[in-house]
Amino acid sequence: MSDTVHCATHGENDKAYVCAHLIGDSNGLGFNRNDPTDDNPFPDAWCDDCEIIRVTSDGWDEQSEKLAGIKLICSGCYRRARIRNTRTASNLDDLNDLRWKCHTCDEWHTGPILDFSSDFPDYWRSEYAADANENRLTKDTCVIANQDFFVRGVLELPIVGTGQCFCWGVWGSVSRDNFQKFEAMYHDPKRVELPPMFSWLSNSISEYPDTLNLKMYAHTQIIGQYPKFELEPTDHPLSQEFHNGITPERVKEIMRNRLRDL
Repeated sequence: MSDTVHCATHGENDKAYVCAHLIGDSNGLGFNRNDPTDDNPFPDAWCDDCEIIRVTSDGWDEQSEKLAGIKLICSGCYRRARIRNTRTASNLDDLNDLRWKCHTCDEWHTGPILDFSSDFPDYWRSEYAADANENRLTKDTCVIANQDFFVRGVLELPIVGTGQCFCWGVWGSVSRDNFQKFEAMYHDPKRVELPPMFSWLSNSISEYPDTLNLKMYAHTQIIGQYPKFELEPTDHPLSQEFHNGITPERVKEIMRNRLRDL
């Protein structure tokens, strides 16, 4: 029997099992499991309510497993369920009344700021705009010297203990061939069928060690949405937060630093 399962979101992945309460958009329910091992990196997991059932039943048995409603998911969904449901000492509720003015739309908003973006790749210079034949910058794409090509996209960092993401709007360099395919299908609904484009992160994000040229892939989204970037798993703090989640305290720290700079 295969140890993998096909997921509509994450493709072919390892199998994993969780209680029924941890699937979907659940968050903050707790995430209980035995310690992962090399042989079993995704041990069965269950929420805090199911942990009460397990303890009361002195372990898992037919009845307690029935109450938990064990479900099969892929390892990608398992990781996201762990991030969403892990309980943390703090949350973002104390920012619900925060008022701030967006520099893009010039409107006032209320609540936490969960999206910071760069208007162009770090390699772009204002003088390039004088030569539109070789250089061009739009809200979605950038070309420099007709040899370096960039697309604008989003790095979504899941916030631990919530169903929300903290987003970095950044640019990634892509090959000429992939760039031409992206532009050719820009208005085509079938553009979501484009394979992931290898990319290099093309912005320095001051809250991290050097982020320029981190390896990633750009996943084209439906018309009207920026591509989503997927960082290569590494020990870099940005990659760690992309794959393992960013804490609410860390989000607040970034917000405080960015608001001071406005």
